[in-house]
Amino acid sequence: MPGETVALEIGGVRWLGWEEVTITRAVDAVSGAFTLRLSDRWTHEARALPIAPGMACTITAGADALIRGWVDSVNPSFAAGAHSISVAGRDASADMVDCAALHHPGEWKNISVARLAAILAAPFGVQVRCEGNEGAPIPVHRVEPGETAWECLERALRQRELMAMPGGRGNIVLVSIGSGRAVTALVQGQNVLEASASFDAKDRYSEYRVLAQNRGSDAAHGDAAAAVAATATDPVPGRYRPHVITGEAPKDAATARRRAEWEASVRAGRSASVDVTVQGWRQGDGTLWPLNALCRVQLPWLRVERDLMIGKVVHRLGSGGTTTVLTLRSPAAFAQEFEKHLKKQKQGEGDLMGDAKQLSAEEQRRILSGEAG
Repeated sequence: MPGETVALEIGGVRWLGWEEVTITRAVDAVSGAFTLRLSDRWTHEARALPIAPGMACTITAGADALIRGWVDSVNPSFAAGAHSISVAGRDASADMVDCAALHHPGEWKNISVARLAAILAAPFGVQVRCEGNEGAPIPVHRVEPGETAWECLERALRQRELMAMPGGRGNIVLVSIGSGRAVTALVQGQNVLEASASFDAKDRYSEYRVLAQNRGSDAAHGDAAAAVAATATDPVPGRYRPHVITGEAPKDAATARRRAEWEASVRAGRSASVDVTVQGWRQGDGTLWPLNALCRVQLPWLRVERDLMIGKVVHRLGSGGTTTVLTLRSPAAFAQEFEKHLKKQKQGEGDLMGDAKQLSAEEQRRILSGEAG
């Protein structure tokens, strides 16, 4: 499979020939990131490439734009007979992650998530596109003292079960989880170079309790508004482990219940993940491996044979060739409503950790006797 032609474009100049490349994009990270390294490409008399922090840049792979933003750091070096330079940067949306949200008066009423995202992104020159279901406008949303633009937006996205992912051109895209589909399946013995799974139960609880308050109205007042509570449970931990959630936006009983269910579902999904390394950066049809896409995963040795969602894509180019590392999880790691949709479709029922804990008596006998392949 041919390698990728990766270009760093700055001020109309395209720098090519990078020997090491890492490009990272994730569905729950509003900004993509890159690192590039080049060595021994100029003569003894030459100076390091004229690249400096703060320069606007674009990273492309062939005709596909992957990053559009800013150079964060440049590290040139030389020694006897050797020269090198490494460059790192992020999408333009990284400024939303780093910088404070300064707005006056800093409070909005009955505002849609997309409109709020556009307002928070505008000072940084970042465009916003909404592809997910926004749901109802948020009754009241305000900037908390000292929080960043991304922290302010993320709180609103969580209320409407949306995520913001990098769009590849410095923009951000608001999405409902799992709205895409990968063209190529990941199959042990066919296109999987290596794979590993991680199961971690320390952040899972047997009970999630949301304690909230609601704004009083003619229909809801007194105790009905001042003391809202809801509970969701998770049977997998197998022992008493309660968790209480307080101090969030005002909620009625139904919204508090959805919040508790969301927390239980997200934590269950995040307790297990699968990393798969494949050759090249592209699927069988020539398109880059996509974010936010369901993908059929068949890894019998890891006890994983189901549809999972691509939550993170890391493209690498180096001495080991051109590879992509995909991090896959249950869609429940990101949004509870989508988990319900999967159950209705009879796909992806349960969770990866629950599957890993369930061994039939026959499977246990075969493993202990050494018969399992």
